[in-house]
Amino acid sequence: MSDAAQVLARVDGLRDELVATLAEAIALRSVNPTYAGQDYDDLVGGESDVAQLLAGVYRQSGAEVELFGEVPGRDNVVGVLRGSGGGRSLIFNGHVDVVPADDGAAWTHDPFSGFHDETHIWGRGSVDMKSGLVAQAFAARALHESGVTLRGDLMLQGVVGEENLEHHLGTSAVLGRGYTADGAIIAEPTGSRLPLSVMPATPGVLVLRITVTGRSGHASARALMRAQAASNPGVEPVAVSAVDAALSIHEALRRLEIEWEQTRIDPLFERGQFTIGLDVIEGGARSARNVAFIPDETVLDYAVFYPPADDVAGVQAEIVRTVSAVVEADPWLRREPPRIEWPMHYPGGRTDKDHPLCQAVISARQDAATGSAFSGLPDVRPFPSAADLPWFTAAGIPAVGMGPGNLAMAHAVDERCAIEEIICATKAYALVAMRWCGVR
Repeated sequence: MSDAAQVLARVDGLRDELVATLAEAIALRSVNPTYAGQDYDDLVGGESDVAQLLAGVYRQSGAEVELFGEVPGRDNVVGVLRGSGGGRSLIFNGHVDVVPADDGAAWTHDPFSGFHDETHIWGRGSVDMKSGLVAQAFAARALHESGVTLRGDLMLQGVVGEENLEHHLGTSAVLGRGYTADGAIIAEPTGSRLPLSVMPATPGVLVLRITVTGRSGHASARALMRAQAASNPGVEPVAVSAVDAALSIHEALRRLEIEWEQTRIDPLFERGQFTIGLDVIEGGARSARNVAFIPDETVLDYAVFYPPADDVAGVQAEIVRTVSAVVEADPWLRREPPRIEWPMHYPGGRTDKDHPLCQAVISARQDAATGSAFSGLPDVRPFPSAADLPWFTAAGIPAVGMGPGNLAMAHAVDERCAIEEIICATKAYALVAMRWCGVR
């Protein structure tokens, strides 16, 4: 029996233990403690609990293990399987934090129970992305227990903070500690249209906040306000609706979003994937959030997705120009310009799909799925949202996403992952490690 066949057989033999370990990981409530609306003190430490669990599997794989954090209670875990020499090194990376499940009453099963049946494992983080993390760990264990010695080092990374864009606490901190390699595979759920797709690119992601100020007054003054604005816009207004002004800005940004279908493009992405999405609106009168008042403040929060090769300053400048054109045409907004802020930014990243790492992942994924429901060439397409891939490519490390789970299930009620897909991913990770790192 070949080394590869032995490793794949060992993955099958570890199936029950893998599922049990994954259930245990899901039961650890590693909700990102800085997520909006969460109690930090109640949640901090959950990420470290998952890191400790992974550390145990890493040690079973023969890895040297280190746990460390930039802040107390939020530990990253790294395991290093030392190669014999002469091969390329590889990182398996994933994040241990999950989003909240405050809607637990709507779930079929408790989101932190780790419930599983014959086909699926359920719970918050089952897709995003504890299934991928545990699959990576068990791939390393299958290699070790099959007596396979890699030539290059294999590094296992379980990091904190990804769900709230805190790469400085997670992936960037791990890379900054010297845990770098010749390539990286990130276990984000890549089942976009087809299961276990290979995703070598991510868009850039900006959070845009626009705060618009108006002038409050009695709601009955709206007719006078509109008549005054139409007939004599130069006089001191009786009231100005911040909501109306904000929506005029939003309409301009919607038109820009439509233009982006032609002007903001990337060969790996379908047209229309780069968007300016209004996702949160907060508005009303500051004195009282009540329909008896004309609103004097409105805040618009957008998620902006742009091509990974585009200059972020250019993207921001185009949005600012669009808002400025609305401001220039409105007497009140010229007097009280909206405040534009950029609270968060995740740059895009990409690895060419012809890169040897991407090709190695494609072939390993194809071979691992032979005879299963996932057989055939995998789909190759970009990851549609933020992920930690850009921090690798920015450091000069080619990186590819490939992991179990339907992306539509991430952050959703009744999040669940197919067990057969997890096993297939585990086999693919093991095979790509052998091919990329080499075998003694």
